[in-house]
Amino acid sequence: MFLIPEKIFGKFNRLYRISRRISPSPAHPQRRESVPMIQSFDQEQLDKAESILEDDLIESGVNIALVVDMAGHIVAYSHSEDCSHDVYSLAALAAGNFGAVNAMAKIVGEDEFSLLFHKGQDENLHFSKINDEFLLITTFGNDVSLGFLRLKISEAIEKIRGLW
Repeated sequence: MFLIPEKIFGKFNRLYRISRRISPSPAHPQRRESVPMIQSFDQEQLDKAESILEDDLIESGVNIALVVDMAGHIVAYSHSEDCSHDVYSLAALAAGNFGAVNAMAKIVGEDEFSLLFHKGQDENLHFSKINDEFLLITTFGNDVSLGFLRLKISEAIEKIRGLW
């Protein structure tokens, strides 16, 4: 179960107040600025998302499964018993990496790269876009086949999309 700490909730609350101030006013319809979107989930949706991560990915050999927003905030996560990675840093850096790679995609004429894969000697990373607002980040060892993992991730993403 993942609960948003008060410190982070306060940050979202401030962000919401700021976004309300920069929203275009009826007096200035030509003034269009980007307004951050804040998605909210009830506890049942979060529990179901974490259950999907656990049942579809962790039980298939994945070490960490994270659903993060594009800013790197963790929405839902699950991990294997022997995993001790700093998931907060991983989420923030992965979201930044995904953003940088999508900027490179635009330079080469692509709209986006919807998935990324990084192979390491012992641990691998796989990022997949759930929708315009969320990513699914997984870490896994060399004992898990990339083809099998991609199939399981695709199934998990479809189930998660059904929740939101």
